[in-house]
This record gives sequence, structure tokens and C-alpha cells, in this order.
Amino acid sequence: ISGTRSGNQVDHVSMKNSVARIALLFTALMLLAIACGGSDDSGGIEIQDARYRLARADLGAGYMSISNTTDTDVTLRGVSAEDVGRVEMHETVMGDDGTMAMESRPEGFVIASGQTITLEPGGKHLMIFDPIGIEDRAFTFDFGDDSIDVVLTYDAVASAAAAASDSMPSMDHSGDDAMNDMDD
Repeated sequence: ISGTRSGNQVDHVSMKNSVARIALLFTALMLLAIACGGSDDSGGIEIQDARYRLARADLGAGYMSISNTTDTDVTLRGVSAEDVGRVEMHETVMGDDGTMAMESRPEGFVIASGQTITLEPGGKHLMIFDPIGIEDRAFTFDFGDDSIDVVLTYDAVASAAAAASDSMPSMDHSGDDAMNDMDD
């Protein structure tokens, strides 16, 4: 009996066709979701060019750009890392007497919706106290309801330049109690 199929062969072919149709439908829906931006168009927080340098073996600073592509303002509330004594948020500001002073920002840094802040020398930055070692390390950035782990790259060239210029001790830290222990 050539040219005829048994019931099992028809069921097998029918099943293969059904699976292929489902896979095709699933793929089409996924492509549509991607093209439309998916179901979550609220954006996110991006941290780029994250690096740190050491001015001394026990003191460093972290720099990066933090972009907020969400539809609400976010606040960087804190930063932590393994093998680091503590991390504080600071800002260098011009004092009334014309000297630069570093001030702690325990309230954190607000990043407005659609905006980017830059942590850089002479402005907002992270102060890194008592790091162990000089390797790239993971830091956890706390945004309240969300936290992001980011690896900060150790910048050996900037560290050597900062140590050679001895720039950290020349800053006026008198208005910042948290910085007074650096002078010991």
C-alpha cells in the first residue's frame, strides 16, 4: 500500500506543523515587543566611565557619569564596596573666602529625569576610605528601591599624578567633620 499514511504519521506531521506555527507566532510577538520598546518604557539608570584613583594608600576618589532615563527623579543614596572601609559622596565647592572646600553630601545626589550628572575632580565625586589593594572592584550604588553593581576601574596613571601633586591634603576640609580624620 504505497502512497498512503497511517494515522500516526498524519498526527506526527500535524504536530510538527503546530509547533512550527507556535514558534513562529512567539517569534513575531517578541519582535513586535522589541520594536515597540517592550512593555516597560520607564527607562533606567546608566553608569558609565566608572573609575577610581588613589591619592594615598588609604584615600581615593571615584568618578563616572550617571544617567537617569526613567520618567522620575532618582537619588543616589549611598555607595558601598567590599574591601573598602567606607564610601562617601562629596562635592568640591568654592567657599566665601575663595578657597575650595570639600563637603560631604550625606543626602546623596539627585539625578533628575532625563538628566546626567558627572562625578569628576573639582566637583561631585565619591571619597573612598581605606581601600584594600589597587585592583578593579565592584561597588554597589543604592538608589533606594533599586541598587546597581558597577565595577570601577583602577586608574594607575591618575593615581600616580594625584599622589605626585599631593592635591588632597591642600584642600580645605575644615567644614567637613568626616574629612577631619584624613589629616591624622
